[in-house]
Amino acid sequence: MEMDAFKKLPESEFDVMCAIWELPVPVTTPVLMKVIGNEKGWRAPTLISFLVRLEERGFIRSEKNGKERHYYPVVEKKPYMTEFTRRFLRQYHSDSITSFLDSLAGDESLSSEHFDELLSWLQARV
Repeated sequence: MEMDAFKKLPESEFDVMCAIWELPVPVTTPVLMKVIGNEKGWRAPTLISFLVRLEERGFIRSEKNGKERHYYPVVEKKPYMTEFTRRFLRQYHSDSITSFLDSLAGDESLSSEHFDELLSWLQARV
């Protein structure tokens, strides 16, 4: 996905996209219903409308195969997440990693294991 064409996904569409990224391709509507639709309490038409929107936005493509549609990701997860995170950091933390980490430091839901994981990650890259 080109940086200029970046489109932030609404939460429900992002959830569908995450399921598509995690499943072997091609993905079908029945498989997605089992993996995410039922969990979210969606009916098939709701899921299908999200899939149509994702295709219109260029995140997936589909092919008709008999009575089923097969869905394929067009946008890969890592580049999407990288661009989303870059924009989040710019918008909410003025491009400051320190500001971002400082906002997390006061979050009681983060455990010392989270910070140990971050420290290990940093040490592996130095």
